[in-house]
Amino acid sequence: MRIEEELLLPAVGSVNRDGRMLVIGGTAEFVRALAGTPDVSWLPLDVREAVDAPAGVAVLDDPTAPLGPDARFAVVVFPAPPERDLGRRWLVLARNHLHLDGGGRGRGRVVLAGANATGIRSTIADGVALFGGPFREDYRSKQRVAVFVAGDAAPDAGPAWADEPGIAEGTWTEVTLAVDGAPLSLVTAPGVFAGARLDMGTALLLDHLAVEAGERVLDVGCGAGTIGFAALRRGAGSVVMTDVNLLAVAAVRETIRRHGLAVARAVAGDVYAGLDTSAGERFDLIVSNPPFHQGKAVDYGMPQRLIQEAPSHLADGGRLAIVANAFLPYERLLAERFRVVKELANTRRFKVLLAMRPR
Repeated sequence: MRIEEELLLPAVGSVNRDGRMLVIGGTAEFVRALAGTPDVSWLPLDVREAVDAPAGVAVLDDPTAPLGPDARFAVVVFPAPPERDLGRRWLVLARNHLHLDGGGRGRGRVVLAGANATGIRSTIADGVALFGGPFREDYRSKQRVAVFVAGDAAPDAGPAWADEPGIAEGTWTEVTLAVDGAPLSLVTAPGVFAGARLDMGTALLLDHLAVEAGERVLDVGCGAGTIGFAALRRGAGSVVMTDVNLLAVAAVRETIRRHGLAVARAVAGDVYAGLDTSAGERFDLIVSNPPFHQGKAVDYGMPQRLIQEAPSHLADGGRLAIVANAFLPYERLLAERFRVVKELANTRRFKVLLAMRPR
């Protein structure tokens, strides 16, 4: 259990009056520790945690869908995310769905915690703007815990940012990126990797990514889907986009829906875990801008699985293309699994690698 979750447990216990609780984000271990509460709903953000949901907890599988006017909670609890706009989105969601009278047990509470180093002060300041001030705030181990109380203001009152697209409940941020000299329209939300911009690594990869007409493409760790949608524009016959981030998967599905793309689909899964292997689906091209951080630490777990398991998901003659920070030693990992490894580009900050002919 993460340290902010350990700090949340006693804070939640001090305000919960056996009413209905909504947990946003967090780990399955944390939710399991709260599962003794009579009625817990969980809005997970990571499919790896969601698959381990404790029995008796109502899992909400789309973190971007409106909860509806009848969804009311005595307590809303979440570990504050590093991205400020995502923290704002959860604060607005909490405001919209807290009991103003606590179901006869007092006003509803929102409880949050996070590290000083990852922006908890800003999230608390936003809570003050939305709720009028913390009911309680504690400082421990370079972390802060805050409890806010549902106020008398109507849900449409509050700071201007509460109504912004991507922050207001059930809304999206619409972005247009320049790809291949033409606009590419996507939807995204706070908490989706590079959702509102074309990051440098992805841009370099796209500059050197060849897609043949009719190819079956898999975009692993898709974020908002920029690579996958660009592959479709370049002639791919079908594209599957997968990510562990349920916000990213929901955003890609919304973009697919808006553009009516029957040849594209988004899958929630850890690397290849979400694919239907029983159907024998194979890909001509697997492409990725793989994450290599777990918090501030370098974590090679996802890229290692991406590379090591790629041959079993490639069709005959298929290939794997990735972009990575220049210091990451992926050439050795690729050479262990592929006979041919080429460096397509190197800017000293990023490099694009292509691997073919699995061993």
